[in-house]
Amino acid sequence: MTQFTDRFVHANGLKFHYLDWGNPEKPPLVLLHGVGQTCHTWDLFSAAMSPHFHVMAFDQRGHGDTDWAADKDYSRKTMVKDADAFTNALGLKRFFLTGMSMGGANSLSFTSNHSHKVEALVVVDVGPRVEKEGVKHIRDFMSNYREFNDLDEAAAIIHKFNPRRPLEVIRKYTCVYNLKQLPSGKWSWKYDTYFSEGHRSVDMKQMHDELAAEVQKIKCPTLLVKGGESDVLSLDGVKEFQQLIPGADFSLVPKAGHSVMGDNPSGFEAAVREFYQKKGYLAA
Repeated sequence: MTQFTDRFVHANGLKFHYLDWGNPEKPPLVLLHGVGQTCHTWDLFSAAMSPHFHVMAFDQRGHGDTDWAADKDYSRKTMVKDADAFTNALGLKRFFLTGMSMGGANSLSFTSNHSHKVEALVVVDVGPRVEKEGVKHIRDFMSNYREFNDLDEAAAIIHKFNPRRPLEVIRKYTCVYNLKQLPSGKWSWKYDTYFSEGHRSVDMKQMHDELAAEVQKIKCPTLLVKGGESDVLSLDGVKEFQQLIPGADFSLVPKAGHSVMGDNPSGFEAAVREFYQKKGYLAA
């Protein structure tokens, strides 16, 4: 697999960690992960795209090896400011943008507010409308499983939550990049405990209305990717998304849940590659 370089950059008051997959002479492609994940969630996709793009995947605030926010400000508005500051710090004036889940919502908001910077947008399994039960499924997992005795226990629990991925893959990659060992010897997630605390309240209607108002301003070529087995983004959510962005492309990737690029890497890559080819960004 193509090798990445770990890098850090200061932006919007925090130190951000990102993976640089090289090829700076190619068009830049920026990747935003979902809640509770890290930039490594994109590794297989980044490797596949690195011959064609200068791929940069960064840990968003409070995740991975990026700083946590001392004031616990993890609002979408602030994360969009992070993305703007991050890309400015790297000198990216115009780029391709892809985001999944939380990163997808951030990508939608970013594109709406910084349309001059986004050449084309890929959104993974999220839209203004998301299904409450699917969101609850993720929140419950994050709240109920905060620490593990060892990596084998962690892998078994993660595999039970998402059996689409082989246990050995979860143990070798997901656990290594998403967990850290505590002084007690136990293992915990590499994200701010804010995201797993049950007291967080989210007004789903307000979140929907605010994001929908932004999404309808998007004019660049846009692809929405849904996992065929996802319980977060429904077909009704897809329909609304395409009404908000007339002409937006859509791809349903089978054998994948919410985290499409990890559950079915080849299916996700094929969907994005077809979109880029259709729009003339890649040779057929």
